[in-house]
Order: sequence, then structure tokens, then C-alpha cells
Amino acid sequence: QGSSRWALQWPHTLFPTVNLTGLSTGISTMSPIPLYILGMVMFGCLNTETTKIQFTLESRGIDGQLKPFHKPWQAVFTMFLAMDVVLIYHVLGTRRRTLAVDAAGSNGRAAPLLGAEAEELELTGCRRFMIVSVPAMFDLLGTGFGMIGFVYLPASINQMLRGSTIVFSSIFSVLFLGKRMLCYNWLGVVLCIVGISLVGLSNVLAAEHLQPASPSAASSSASANVAFGMSMNLLGQVFAASQIITEEKMLKSLKIPPMQVVGYEGVWGTILMICIVFPVNYLLPGEDNGSNENAYDTYLMLCNNHRLLCLICLYIFSCSTYNIAGMMVTGSLSAVHRTMLEASRTMVIWALNLFVHYFVDPTAGFGEAWTPYSYIQLAGFVVVIFGQTVYGGLLRVPGFTYDDAKLPVPAQSPGSLYSPVALLRDDRDDDKDVLTAEDLEKL
Repeated sequence: QGSSRWALQWPHTLFPTVNLTGLSTGISTMSPIPLYILGMVMFGCLNTETTKIQFTLESRGIDGQLKPFHKPWQAVFTMFLAMDVVLIYHVLGTRRRTLAVDAAGSNGRAAPLLGAEAEELELTGCRRFMIVSVPAMFDLLGTGFGMIGFVYLPASINQMLRGSTIVFSSIFSVLFLGKRMLCYNWLGVVLCIVGISLVGLSNVLAAEHLQPASPSAASSSASANVAFGMSMNLLGQVFAASQIITEEKMLKSLKIPPMQVVGYEGVWGTILMICIVFPVNYLLPGEDNGSNENAYDTYLMLCNNHRLLCLICLYIFSCSTYNIAGMMVTGSLSAVHRTMLEASRTMVIWALNLFVHYFVDPTAGFGEAWTPYSYIQLAGFVVVIFGQTVYGGLLRVPGFTYDDAKLPVPAQSPGSLYSPVALLRDDRDDDKDVLTAEDLEKL
């Protein structure tokens, strides 16, 4: 109903207590959810930092010259390899579950893995694999454009601009999913747009400020690169929102296990990268030895710099672990949890990069300096977080009408991992897709 006071609607609990069955002592233990959430924040930050460090390292390629490793599509390929690891984990988990069913016989029944119900097993593997191709293509395009923009942007700016996903996903959910948005939802969207604009403005002004005062051409080039990077990032968020919408529709109707979706998207992405993206990037003219991105040059640069290889291996481990941890808790996270996690991840990345610049190495490419315009960036970030909380109904603004439904719960999908606030749902009272503490205990 219409409210006259500011109110913060908080979820009932984040750290539920789970009783261990089979123990006569009746000792209770803490749910593993906090560990999974810690893993999401830690490995999420590691994903961003390792990717940015890759773009700042130098190596020798075909021409024998030392040059920076600006290979955004290679970074996309690495991400899909990490998602392939999740499929291996899913297959091993499914095999273990099958063995448990066989061992239990007709008197026992193993718990489903991550909300997978009995009717899910009726879908053939081929059908599941083909259906996942659509969100996989959106994932490829979204991540690809995002990585291109990431080459030209600081890690904190890149992370903050990802808040624009809520703008595009909310609009797409109304157009394609028939979701209903109230006035407070639109207010949240508008606030996110204002915050993202402030973040972008601070980035452009900071690029001009950090350039030497004399050469105006260099300053103009830096501003143009930053503007190009932000454009590519925002274009990537459009495709990321499309992926979220596709997965929302697909998972809601077909109930495909989320880990299987991650793995199948990884396989599709790997196939598309090898068969289409790498050849097309090789044929397109560009500055990478005559190509837009030369795969053989990438191979030589990796061979000539073992630190790059180590970073890629670390990223594969980190990204796969991040996805697994995210799938473990995605049904248990409310919108406020997702907003808190994304905000804390962004702040940790920004603080770490500031620390690197001022206390480790001022010349490090992934370090960030505090400029007079960083206050604008901070204000924009706060406005984005404020807009996300207003959009999700977490912070109730006086004068607006709110329904009495529960807080929206993020869908169990890979794309939803990168959305700070869940999509609006028509069936918010339906809790059958929520991963409870009891399910985690059985798992």
C-alpha cells in the first residue's frame, strides 16, 4: 500500500541453521551458504582482476615486438573453458547421485541436485543441449563486447557499468515476458540510468585529467578510447540482459538443472569460438598483424610469457569455482543479497586497485589513481546501488504503492549471476524453485 515512511524490507535470514541428520547428539551446524557467498565475492573479484592484468601484460607475437596482450576474444574463450569445467562437475555430481539411487534401491531416494526434479530427467540430453544454444550465443556476444570495452576501462568502472543490465533486463522483461512494473520499479530504473551516467562522466573527465597537459591530441585519444570502451560495455549489457531473459523463459518452462545450463553454454561457446569467432576475427582487417584478432599471434604471446599462461589457468579455476558457488546459492539469495554482493565486489575491486596504485606500484596497468572526479564516480556508484534497492522494492519510498508480494528471487540461471537484482516475477508466492537450507544439507 501507499507508504508515508522510508522502509527497508529485509529478508528473513542469510545464515540459516541446519540440523545434521543422523547424529544422535543433535548438534546443529552453520549452513554452507555463507562459504558459498564468500566464494562468490572472492572469486568474482579474482575473475575481474586476472582479466584486467592479462590485458596489461606484454609479450612477443608474430612480429617479435613487445606489445600488450589486448586479446578480448581470447578472454571470452577462456571464460567458456571455465564453464566447460562446470559441466564436468555436473556430470560427476549426477553420476554420484545415480549411484546413490542404485545403492538405496526401491527403499531410498537421493536428493535432487540443485533443484533438479524428477521430470527433468525425461528431457533428452540432445534437446537440452540444443535449447541452450540460444542463451549461449547471447552470452558470447555480451561477454565479447564487454571484454572489448574492458581493454579500455579501469576495472572499477567496468564493474559499475554492469549495473546497466538492470535497465535493459527490466525493459525486456516487460516487452517479452509480460512482466508488470510499478512506479517504484521505473523510479529505480531512472536512478540507475542517472548513476551510470555519473560513472561514465567521471571516467571521461578522469581520462583527460590523467593525460599530460601539453599534448591535446593524446588527451583527445584517451577520451575517445574511454568513450569507445563504455559504448562496448553497454552494448555487452544489452546482450547480457537478453541472455537473462532467455534463460528466465527457458528455465521456467523446461526446468533444466542450472549447472547443466552453465556447462552446455560453455560447450556451445567453445564450439562457436573455434568454428566461427576466431576465423572471422582472423579474416576481418585490423591492427593485430593485419587481423582484428590473430589467434596464432595469441598462441605465440602465451608461449613467450608464462605469466600469461598462469593467469589464464588461474582464471579458469576462479571462474569455474565462481559459477559453482553461484549455482549453489542462487535460489537462496534474495534481491537484497544480490545487491549487497555486487556492491561489495565492486568496492573490493576499487579499493584493491587504489591500494596497488598508491602502495605497490604506481606504474601497474591495473592500478587506479584517485582523481578529483573520483567523487563523481563514487556518487554515481551510490546512486546505482540506491536505484537497485528501489527497483527491487527493498527500499520503500514514501508516496509509492507497493504490492504485498515477497521479494523477488533470482532465477537459477548463469545469466542471473551477473544481475544485481532479480527480474520481476508474476509468481512471487511460488517457492518451489527456491533452494532451501534443507536441500543444501541433503546435497
